[in-house]
Amino acid sequence: MKTRLAAALASLCLASAVHAADPTVANLTPGLSFAEYSSPTPVGQGQVDSDTLYFIDELVGALGKAWYIFFDPAGGKDIFANITFDAPISGVFFTKATLDGSNATYGAPGINYGTSVFIGLESRDQFSVAGNVLTIDWRAIDPGDHVRVFTRVTAVPEPETYALFMAGLLAVGFIGRRRPRG
Repeated sequence: MKTRLAAALASLCLASAVHAADPTVANLTPGLSFAEYSSPTPVGQGQVDSDTLYFIDELVGALGKAWYIFFDPAGGKDIFANITFDAPISGVFFTKATLDGSNATYGAPGINYGTSVFIGLESRDQFSVAGNVLTIDWRAIDPGDHVRVFTRVTAVPEPETYALFMAGLLAVGFIGRRRPRG
């Protein structure tokens, strides 16, 4: 009985979920905006045509938490921005091959990812990573510029986990107290 209770408490302590705050932006080129993308318009086909730098909250996998960042203006435009994530950046995919090849694993449900020949970044586009900040300096033309950013996953127990843990400790204490000694 004690072994089962100990195992239940241990699994309760390890139960957790991944919670990631939306990225934020600083030093964004004037006249442009930053927002989460949720439109049914396909990404990567040159059809979004907006002066908004978008992010897509994607799935978690072996490489970490994925975020899809893209800028697809109606005509060619320069964009500069510092995008801050809530965890350190562990990698960035920026080529057609790596973006297309990771859509099935990391792509967000309900998002239509296009497969244009020009998806990813062009030779003039630059990015750099410093901790949890991605700095972009792009010249976007159709179908825009795209990267998939991976951040480290840190498990954060949900409040319910703590409540269940405390209830379990109380139950163990109650059972131990009621048990006759001798």
